[in-house]
Amino acid sequence: MMPLRLTRAGIAGTLLALAAAAVCARLGVWQLDRLAQRREQNAAIAERLARAPLTLQDLPPDTAGLLFRVVTLEGDYDVARSIVLRGRALHGAPGVHVLTPLRMPGGTAVLVNRGWVPSPDAATVELATLPPPAPGALRGLALPYPAQGDAVAEDAGFRRVWTQLDLAALRRQYPYGLADFYVQALPPDSGDAAAVPRPLAPPELDDGPHLGYAVQWFAFATIALVGWTTLVLRRGSQPTHRPIRDAHR
Repeated sequence: MMPLRLTRAGIAGTLLALAAAAVCARLGVWQLDRLAQRREQNAAIAERLARAPLTLQDLPPDTAGLLFRVVTLEGDYDVARSIVLRGRALHGAPGVHVLTPLRMPGGTAVLVNRGWVPSPDAATVELATLPPPAPGALRGLALPYPAQGDAVAEDAGFRRVWTQLDLAALRRQYPYGLADFYVQALPPDSGDAAAVPRPLAPPELDDGPHLGYAVQWFAFATIALVGWTTLVLRRGSQPTHRPIRDAHR
């Protein structure tokens, strides 16, 4: 094996391989941090889901402590002011989510996600053909609005179809106040599984893709280091020039 020689190209390649490995390793550590955060969040959500349902009288003034709690609410549905969330698939089938305000005593209302409805274009649905909300108390999951939703101009009138909820824009189009959270109706313990709107199940508390991504980034870091080391060793084992043949042979 020939002794390794330091060249500009070799030094540059080594630095590049080390930089690539360092970046990939850092991204792997970042994904592990994301995994730890997700597991911590899942544990907090699971603890809230396990608590006894809250009634209207039990709702805390701080809505942050209410999120991901099971609630039981009663009121009057304002079916005429229902809205649609477009682009919501279920088991690969296109559809929408239908949300209807539930007006409660005191003059405020909570927007209720009643569930999924099939729609060929994943945007439109005949709301008048849907069965009315079930009478009696609503059992659902209190959820936060997106930090940044599907904003709309103030003078756009009543908007029926939305891509993402925007609390400020929604409040502008309703003649009554909306709560700082919305409620996702939970499936009943027994009932018609094919009924529409089809209530949505609680969110799955899994680890997500973070562990797999971390393994991939660490693998890329290993490939960068091992690959470059192997290339350097192979080049070092090759002769730098060919021997001169005897011209008289």
